[in-house]
Amino acid sequence: MNRKSGTFLRIFILVVVLLAAFFGLRYYYLNREVVRYEAPLTPVRVVKAERSDIEQSIRITGFIESEKMVPLVPFVSGTITEYDIVDGERVEKDQILARIDSEPYRLQALQAEAQSSALESAYERMEKLYQSNAVTRQEYEGILAQRDAAQAQLELANLQLSYADVKAPASGTVVMSKGSVGSVASNTDYLAIIADMDNLIVNLSVSASYYDIIMDNLENLEITVTDNERNISSSASVVSVAPYIDPLSRSFNLRIKLDDPLSFTLGSAVSVRLVYQRVGNVLTLPSSVLRFDGSLYYVEDGQARYMEYTPLYENDELISAPAGMDDALFVIEGQNNLFDAQSVRVLEDSGENI
Repeated sequence: MNRKSGTFLRIFILVVVLLAAFFGLRYYYLNREVVRYEAPLTPVRVVKAERSDIEQSIRITGFIESEKMVPLVPFVSGTITEYDIVDGERVEKDQILARIDSEPYRLQALQAEAQSSALESAYERMEKLYQSNAVTRQEYEGILAQRDAAQAQLELANLQLSYADVKAPASGTVVMSKGSVGSVASNTDYLAIIADMDNLIVNLSVSASYYDIIMDNLENLEITVTDNERNISSSASVVSVAPYIDPLSRSFNLRIKLDDPLSFTLGSAVSVRLVYQRVGNVLTLPSSVLRFDGSLYYVEDGQARYMEYTPLYENDELISAPAGMDDALFVIEGQNNLFDAQSVRVLEDSGENI
């Protein structure tokens, strides 16, 4: 075999090998088992609408106050000799709660009494002289005025002496005291604060957007006051509504009175719920079906369907469902990660996490 024939043979063998490799690879890729990746379905939980009553209401926080807070202010000044005021103690109107050193006022009363007695005697003598025309009318009226002034001074001195006994101006409970035996009482400062604990109120600052709603439903308001820390509540009634809206805070004052005040503590923070409308037998959904932008999703044929929706009625817990969707499955968990027409997997109540 010559050199030319040998070269041709090597080329032929190489071509055969390459063709065999090509067809072998082609057969392999055409017949291999292809593994396809399928993304897992997005899990969601759903709920059906149910018929129930729905209450339209607002919640506001406030603090328990007394309808009457009366300061115990002495009418005279002086050193306190007795102080029988204890925080939390019930007191009655005109009960003596403290005593101020009465000696200066007793001496003042004795002096006024002596002056009044002397002028009374002088007046009696002047009256006899006047009747016998021995003195002028001007002299008579002068001593009469002095006698009347002395009597008034005596009455004032006795009144100040009585004020040395500091009495409760009203019945109630002592909620603050700041005096003691030996301290100086002044008619410009209080010794205690007395509160009417039988009449407790809450002053609420309500958004201006609710002004017309409150006024239109004032007679039908259902009010509940709750102390969440102590787990107690009471119904309440409206005392007054401010006739104006504060232009700075854009709010108005609503004053309510507790119907059952005995369990509540002055100054406690409370939650107040005002129900202004009640609608019965409404198709409702939990308010948590709404997304952050107010829309919702429902499931149809295994896909999530987007819906823009504004409820006709709503409160903190429920919203009215879209009309004509009694049997629809509304997404209650997982809706914030969906898009329209996305395939989903509806979870059963088996404790699976989303």
